[in-house]
Amino acid sequence: MSNLNFAGQKSDHAVPAACDNRSRLPAGSGPGGRLKIVLADEHALMREGLAALLGAHGEVGISGSTGDGRECVRLVLREEPDLLIFDNLMGGFNGVEVVRRVAAHRPRTRMLCLAAQDDIRFVREFFDAGVHGYLAKRSAFAMLLEAIEHVFRSGYYVSPDVAHVLVEGFRSRHASTDGQPALTSREREVARLYAEGLGTRDIADRLSVSMKTIATHREHVMEKIGAQSIAQLTRYAIRQGLVPLDD
Repeated sequence: MSNLNFAGQKSDHAVPAACDNRSRLPAGSGPGGRLKIVLADEHALMREGLAALLGAHGEVGISGSTGDGRECVRLVLREEPDLLIFDNLMGGFNGVEVVRRVAAHRPRTRMLCLAAQDDIRFVREFFDAGVHGYLAKRSAFAMLLEAIEHVFRSGYYVSPDVAHVLVEGFRSRHASTDGQPALTSREREVARLYAEGLGTRDIADRLSVSMKTIATHREHVMEKIGAQSIAQLTRYAIRQGLVPLDD
């Protein structure tokens, strides 16, 4: 029997092992105990790809799909799915507003955010709004299956490459003694590397994160310390002992 590949065309290749681990997915409220899922992402190709991969599981049924936040809320209210998998950036309502409305009107629907951002402000805001899982879009499909399992069986899920921002958030809750907001450990590290003369790409390579992530950390550091330039950031790093003075 032929299967469907990512593009929806018939293929004689077997479904990958990551897609065939059906026991990892919980039973749902759909016909035959299938897990009812609504997909929401501004990119149609992303929705179609997820639908094809998830559809390889006999226990999954896609109840609806949209790229608009308002339509997403309407779909959830109408279909009452077991799970909403959504992007944090959509037209209409943004992801946080979607979470707030779904949590208020369909509290039994579990929500899993697929996000491009791993900034503490985004992660914390989504969990405060009521999301149950936060997964980086760069993750493999097998990790998505793991996330789905955890939000049903364990309550919550954060992908390992995003979890560090939650830890940094706890560490930065208190202001520093000079009245300025305290830098997180990662922000201190980024400030030190900039002060040592490294560029954004070099720092991203060294820390194994994206250039966008490093740029976001730099913006947060400069905002916290009131710096307007890398030179000012460097002077701050020297004053704070983040980098040693040359003999």
